[in-house]
Amino acid sequence: MQQIFQNVIINRQEFNSIEFEKESVEISLSPGGEETFEMLITNYGSPSHIHFSVSEELKGQITFLRDNPYVLQKEYISVVARVPQEGRVLTKGQIYITVGYGSRKKGFPVQLGKIDPEPLEQLKDEAYEGAGGEESSSQGSSVSLPIKKTSRRKSGNRFGGFSASIRRSFTGGFSASTGRKSRNVGRNDKFTLNIAFGGFLLLISLFFLYFILPSGLQFKVSFVQSLLFSILFVTCMIYILLKITEGS
Repeated sequence: MQQIFQNVIINRQEFNSIEFEKESVEISLSPGGEETFEMLITNYGSPSHIHFSVSEELKGQITFLRDNPYVLQKEYISVVARVPQEGRVLTKGQIYITVGYGSRKKGFPVQLGKIDPEPLEQLKDEAYEGAGGEESSSQGSSVSLPIKKTSRRKSGNRFGGFSASIRRSFTGGFSASTGRKSRNVGRNDKFTLNIAFGGFLLLISLFFLYFILPSGLQFKVSFVQSLLFSILFVTCMIYILLKITEGS
């Protein structure tokens, strides 16, 4: 007697009930292999016809020698399983049993074929070697470069920086943002700064002349003139300080 790979029980729980002894079945066959198995049908009720069928995946690979047997109590059904020489190495599908002239249908999963473990081990080894090579190459390619820390030099002489700012202002050497402006704008700013600085020097000169000159040569200054001079002096001073701050 051939090997029994599944026991189907019908009419035990209720009329037209279907039970399987095994939840799933695995049939190990190599490509080009063929083997015959026995399926046992056990009937606990009245004699009845049953029908065997397979899912689309197993068509042509699972064949029943009797696909519509009449079962009294126990019946053995021969099942031929084959795996094509060329095709899928492993196929998963379902074997269905239908009772009561189609009133109830139930199936169990079947895995037909087998996977050669050697190619899987080779693939694992190749993957491991590839991962090791990538890791070593990544370690070899990663070179740490020395990072140079730049520190700003503190000016020991504030007045030196102040005079340098004034020189940059009058020579047109402002900051990088000012240098990106157009040439016309730079020339206008320089011209305006020269006027402001000239007016500032002129006001200081007049102020000192007012106190240095003898009383006979002194000039009179009214309140309105002194107010205008003060406003002009403050304006020139603020403008020059802003330009110096911007340049520094």
